[in-house]
Amino acid sequence: MKKKTQNTKFSKFFKIYMTILITLCFIFLMYVLNTLYQYEDSYPQNYMYNVTKNITKMSKNGKGTQICKVNGLQVSNLENQSKTYDDALKQIFTNSNITIQENKNNTSTEPVYDILADNNKILTVSLNKKKTNNRLGMFIYPVWEVKECVVSADRGLFYYDITVPDNYEVSINGTVLGEENISNTAINESYQKLTEYVKLPNIVTYKVDNLLTKPYIQIKDGDNNGVTYAENGHTIELQNSYITGNSYDEIKDKIVGDLDVLQIAENWSLFLTDDLQGTRHGFNTLRNTLIKGSSFYDMAYAWATSVDITFVSRHTLKNPAFTNTEVKDFVVYNEKAFSCVVSLEKNMKIANGQEKTDKMYDRLYFVYYDDPTDNVKGETWKLVDMKAIVEE
Repeated sequence: MKKKTQNTKFSKFFKIYMTILITLCFIFLMYVLNTLYQYEDSYPQNYMYNVTKNITKMSKNGKGTQICKVNGLQVSNLENQSKTYDDALKQIFTNSNITIQENKNNTSTEPVYDILADNNKILTVSLNKKKTNNRLGMFIYPVWEVKECVVSADRGLFYYDITVPDNYEVSINGTVLGEENISNTAINESYQKLTEYVKLPNIVTYKVDNLLTKPYIQIKDGDNNGVTYAENGHTIELQNSYITGNSYDEIKDKIVGDLDVLQIAENWSLFLTDDLQGTRHGFNTLRNTLIKGSSFYDMAYAWATSVDITFVSRHTLKNPAFTNTEVKDFVVYNEKAFSCVVSLEKNMKIANGQEKTDKMYDRLYFVYYDDPTDNVKGETWKLVDMKAIVEE
């Protein structure tokens, strides 16, 4: 009986001992795991991943400004005033791809990270070393905390540079942009020469800053028609929104008057090799398609009256003189200005018996203009420029 009592006492003691031992082992294991977790978080980037998750969660719940400062940030009068920064951060963190990267301009000894939405910086987070832990005699590591989180968007959470012809209308959230929103005005280089004779739109860039949420952007052309556009990040460009066509028939109802582009191009080609009929080596035949006083007119006149034209190699034109002719790639800037590409081959036989092919592959620029100095009354189509096309 006494032996049975002793065995019972030992069994109870053993169970208590094992329970205590298992508990201590569990506590030690949890301590080790916690140490490993903290050690992993001691790397700033790993810590920032957890910070970003928390900011994302808070922002999606409409509480982003509770942990990130927005003090002093401007809000554009183009913004829907019912919106708040919490609305803005909620929209961004709900609909964007969120990533982090080290701040490239950081000069402090403490880590600073940028939080990006679709590769655009929106927040800057500064970390601070709270303390240094020493655990298990072998793990020595810093413990981080967030020192500051601020909205970091120099031009606002949403901003745009919108480039359009100046006869276009751009509106943001229903408000039409005006001159006060223009950051740059330029002449379109593709038709710069034409602007000397006809009024064509300049290219303007509207700068729109300090928007909280993605705006409703509407663009209308000079005829008040809605224009489709594509966004490239924060940029919208509609510099070359013109009527195009690949043949004269496709665009002839978009311009005034009528002309034979190929005939003008062939006459110019003949003029350059002293094959055009008419006085002054054919200049008088050509001049009605030019504007007196223009650089193109002066160049043609200089060629016709210079001694150089008399040194053109003696030759005869083959029959047919022109082959592989093509007029294509029409661009209509307005009803009185357009350009197109002309390609042709002029076939000649040189006096020494050799055959030669003179090729033209140029973009020709035309304006509908009244030159009072020529013998054609009223407005007619004039050639004002040619640009050689270099094939790649």
